[in-house]
Amino acid sequence: MSSPSAAHESVLGAITRSLDRVLDTIPVPVNTLGCRTAPTENIATDSIKVIPDLSVMISTKGGMFERPVWLMECAFSQSDCDVMRKLDTYIRDIPDLLVVGKILITQAERYASPGSNGSVAQQLRSSDIMTQEEWLHNHSVDDFHRVVVDGHTWFSLSSVEIHVWTRQAGGLPIELDRLDGDEYAVRTLYLTVNLDDINRIFLRGFELIKEDVLWKLVTTNVDQSLLDRMEAWLPPPLCARFHVVDKHTRFGWHSELKSTPYNTTPREYSLRRKTAKVKY
Repeated sequence: MSSPSAAHESVLGAITRSLDRVLDTIPVPVNTLGCRTAPTENIATDSIKVIPDLSVMISTKGGMFERPVWLMECAFSQSDCDVMRKLDTYIRDIPDLLVVGKILITQAERYASPGSNGSVAQQLRSSDIMTQEEWLHNHSVDDFHRVVVDGHTWFSLSSVEIHVWTRQAGGLPIELDRLDGDEYAVRTLYLTVNLDDINRIFLRGFELIKEDVLWKLVTTNVDQSLLDRMEAWLPPPLCARFHVVDKHTRFGWHSELKSTPYNTTPREYSLRRKTAKVKY
């Protein structure tokens, strides 16, 4: 492993669940038009084949035709430059995209698998696993920037940022160079949780999805009552849901130990309950 993947996946997972809660409220039967989130979805156009970290797909005709409208990448094991190149490619090759975004996780120290430290692997192999409740009970909000157990750095986090761009007014394409205005937002998940603008731009993204869905319904000659329900639909607020991301990120690398062999043996590994060995 090149990074603690649970830290990467827990942020994406929490955002996916928040998106699902909103998309599930869209008042359109799935056999007419469907909206779904998809991790690592294979997306192919005439010129590219890609697998974004997170996609929102809209399908018509019972799922026979499906296209991406919202794509996100997480920069952890890959560089920020690589992620920006991917986002630029998505925008150029998928002209109907409504939203793109990136989660930028910056490590204070480069992660190394405990499989490279034989003594740590042996100790983990014979230890008990703490529950999430036990782990969080023993540590404060500020304890998670760096965790060292028996000389091995498990987690060394500097910051977590979320950047999101939407289509411009008048249906103009997304502009990655635009870092102000209503079509862009950046906020932090760590060291502090500050997501006001992210909630705002996510709601703007849902409004763009609403417009897109309405257009599709009009062109398929659906019943007027369905159009009326869709026009009246308002996406529910996101703020309370997004604050859970921070907690999931802190514990995610620890829960990964339950199922990952870390390059040693296919047995279950664990953190010790003895917190005296943990340094910050």
